[in-house]
Amino acid sequence: MTGLSGISSGLRALAAAGALALAWPAVAADAPASKPLPKLVVFMVVDGFPQEQLVKYYDLYARRGFKLLLDDGAWFSNNHYSHATTYTGVGHATLLSCAHPYKHGVVGNDWIDKKSRKRVYSTEDARHKYLDEETPEHAGTSPFNMKVTTVGDELMYANGKSRMIAIAGKDRSAIGLAGQLGTAYMHSTTTGRFITSDYYMKDYPDWWKKFYAGKPQDRYFGKQWTMLLPEEAYARSAPDDRPWTTNYKGLGTRFPHAISGGADQPNKSYYDAMLWTPYGDDLTLDFVKAAVEGENLGQNPAGVPDILAISWTSHDYVNHLFGPESRQSQDQTVRLDRVLSDLFDFLDRRVGLRNVVVSLSADHGFMNIPEFSSSRRLDAGRIDPEKMVAEVNAALSAKFGDGKYIITWWNPNLYVDYDLIAARKLDKVAVENAAQEFLRSYPGVEAVYTRTQLETGQLPDTKLSKQVYLAWHQQISGDIVVMNKPNWYLFAKPKGYASTHGSPWAYDTNVPLAMYGGSWVKQGKFGDSETVDLGRTLAHILNVRPPNGCEGRVLTEALR
Repeated sequence: MTGLSGISSGLRALAAAGALALAWPAVAADAPASKPLPKLVVFMVVDGFPQEQLVKYYDLYARRGFKLLLDDGAWFSNNHYSHATTYTGVGHATLLSCAHPYKHGVVGNDWIDKKSRKRVYSTEDARHKYLDEETPEHAGTSPFNMKVTTVGDELMYANGKSRMIAIAGKDRSAIGLAGQLGTAYMHSTTTGRFITSDYYMKDYPDWWKKFYAGKPQDRYFGKQWTMLLPEEAYARSAPDDRPWTTNYKGLGTRFPHAISGGADQPNKSYYDAMLWTPYGDDLTLDFVKAAVEGENLGQNPAGVPDILAISWTSHDYVNHLFGPESRQSQDQTVRLDRVLSDLFDFLDRRVGLRNVVVSLSADHGFMNIPEFSSSRRLDAGRIDPEKMVAEVNAALSAKFGDGKYIITWWNPNLYVDYDLIAARKLDKVAVENAAQEFLRSYPGVEAVYTRTQLETGQLPDTKLSKQVYLAWHQQISGDIVVMNKPNWYLFAKPKGYASTHGSPWAYDTNVPLAMYGGSWVKQGKFGDSETVDLGRTLAHILNVRPPNGCEGRVLTEALR
């Protein structure tokens, strides 16, 4: 990774010195086959947004929100992630790299470093700090852990003058989309601002300073989250105040939801709680507009395309607290539709939608709350990973002698103490197999894979095995991979959230893939695709080479 990071730093230095303009003249206005390039690509991600939620509320959408893509664009109803670990960091690293985790190296939101045995956050980099704010431990500050390029990187390599701005509520989301050469802005719960790190710049631009001079992040303080529509419109969703929903951030379990975070004035509690409600999308939209105007996106004086990547974070948080079957999730989706309508109207006035390609996807889907699934007579439950590790170690101790053979767990991996095994002169394969045998019959576990199996390719010929293989990196991932059964919750503390994601099952892998752009994209509904196809298709539209780890195909059936 050092080599790619060094290249990235070198290109940034050249760009700052104006050398890129000399190396790559701006000639992108003329393209092969006489087709003009878009002035702006708007790459949108809705965090934690399963495909079924996109279509479920179609009748409640405005004319030019989600319907711009569903009615006037191309969308694929059977689009899936091909990897098993459907987490935020993994999905955002995949989307614009069009690479699978075994290539791009972001195998989770976090993992355990094998040498230090300490937690590594997917976008942490101790060499870089936040600008104008304290940098907490494990804060996301650079793309150092991402081993590949993105569409934005390749566009900037091709012409030297395109701009790539990524904006998200989470640092791992913004950084994964920005790639090596773009600029990432992420929401800070400390100040409520969208901030960046010194990896990207040494000081904030003037437009950013002007925008935050009036503290626009405080304008939502004191508001309540109420239902946007008449109560009868929510009949398709589960009712409020179910016993298994989570009272988190002081939001409560039923409408209306106060978003003060328990504070009597705007502070960290408020800034944090706000992002867990639809007001987080409103805050994001405010900053997106400021960035488009401040950076003049879509009106590049060199005549080359720009990319604006946006990850709408609040939907993921709402689904974690209330479940995708809830009224809250429905209401947040419909409110986000209105936000998108506002954004598209803004872009039409500023750039002209005829000059824009818009795409929509998600980093992962979502499972229903296990207790809700149980109420529908489905096999569902919650796994306590700490208890699971303790029971595995007890079983291994009974077989091989007392010891902590499993050091720790970080979903969905167990980390084996191979030093202990070597010191006792045990057969590591025998220990792996014994752990695998025990876990195969553990409540809620569907399948178990060992490091030896994954390294040697000794896997069953199943789709699930292929999903696990694509998600596993030999040098970074853990040693025993546990796949939960459908509808079973496996994520850190078993009752930390009401619902979660991270599995290989369709509710987590089937996410939207939709595109709009009259000159480039056909109108219609299409069938099968993989999420890695989206980035590859955008690279094709932009006439740039695919990112260096890309494994997607061009969705030619949806292109003009």
